[in-house]
Amino acid sequence: MRHLQRLHEKYCDKGLVILGLNPSDARQIGLDMLRRDSVTFPNILDASDAATRIMFRGYGMSGVPLNYVIDREGNVAAAWYANYERAIDEIAKLGIK
Repeated sequence: MRHLQRLHEKYCDKGLVILGLNPSDARQIGLDMLRRDSVTFPNILDASDAATRIMFRGYGMSGVPLNYVIDREGNVAAAWYANYERAIDEIAKLGIK
């Protein structure tokens, strides 16, 4: 979570939007994690069956945390499990520096 916060702080003024979605944890657990890591980017805490189904079936998630880069047209440009360096590389491919 902290690497996403760093990305948010570094790129939010350059048009990058970080959006968190937690379909796995109970709401209070998610809120506690966000507070612990001083997260300021928007997050959705939804462990409902529908949200879980969308993430696991619709977006191919097999575990958490999974990161996606979604381009301006709404297409998934890249997906990977937590790795700050990979995130920087994928963001640069979109022309955000």
